Amino acid sequence: MKVWKNITLNLPEHDLSLVSEQLSDLDIASITIKDKRNEIESDWFEDTENPTTLNGDTHNIVLLIHGETIVNDLLSKIRLKLNLDYSPDYTEEIFEDKDWTTYTQSQFSAIQISESLRIVPPWGAHSPFDGESIIIQPGSGFGTGTHPTTQLCLKWMESNVKGGESVLDYGCGSGILSIAATKLGAGSVKGIEIDPQAIHNANRNNELNQTTIPFIHADNYKPKEKYQIVIANILLSVLIRLASKLSDITGEKLVLSGILENQTSEIQEAFDPWIQLKLKDEMDGWVLLEGSL
Repeated sequence: MKVWKNITLNLPEHDLSLVSEQLSDLDIASITIKDKRNEIESDWFEDTENPTTLNGDTHNIVLLIHGETIVNDLLSKIRLKLNLDYSPDYTEEIFEDKDWTTYTQSQFSAIQISESLRIVPPWGAHSPFDGESIIIQPGSGFGTGTHPTTQLCLKWMESNVKGGESVLDYGCGSGILSIAATKLGAGSVKGIEIDPQAIHNANRNNELNQTTIPFIHADNYKPKEKYQIVIANILLSVLIRLASKLSDITGEKLVLSGILENQTSEIQEAFDPWIQLKLKDEMDGWVLLEGSL
């Protein structure tokens, strides 16, 4: 069976996006930039207006190479490409080829939100379950159900969407919250997103769930109405920028997540001019805030 190697390089103080470009013409099957930090410390959500710097102090670069490649020869080429006067620290992982489709599918199993709500990948959609199943194709667009903030939002929606409400999912990512709102009985649902690839993925999830939610690029969204429930699971800096915009479209309830516990007072202060946000739930250091008008 074919053998591969993962070479993880430690390159402090280097811009790893630039490094990836510089190494792209070497005999490397793929290049991945991986965060060194844990989930709480990490820039877990991409702020498109303030892109994250993929720096060697916070990230490693992982090179997938053929098993017969001599690592020392590759390191010599990397030193020349990057004009290094030292050989970078690295770790090496050797593994056999496998059925990657089967392997990938094995990494995504059903996520139980409650006794009556779960998230499943397409290949698990027909397994027995006495409740609502949200089918999500793993891919680009935040929201496969694994992150605590997504689960916090889903639990809130299951308790608070009673039927017939208008719901706006701002920063909808994969569409998971929009689809959940629809399946829980919301009357009208709309998703807003800035990432075109995420919108593509959300529309694919629309098809899988047989829903018809409109997913709209933020640049094309011209609000003409208020929504009974506005939910936004986005990181702190984006939520603060959106504070006034969200005030224009919130009719009754505003639900915010994507916030660390130690950021609670900062987000409350930013929204205080028009709504009082209260802590409603928390999970693994993340919180969900709710405000009512």
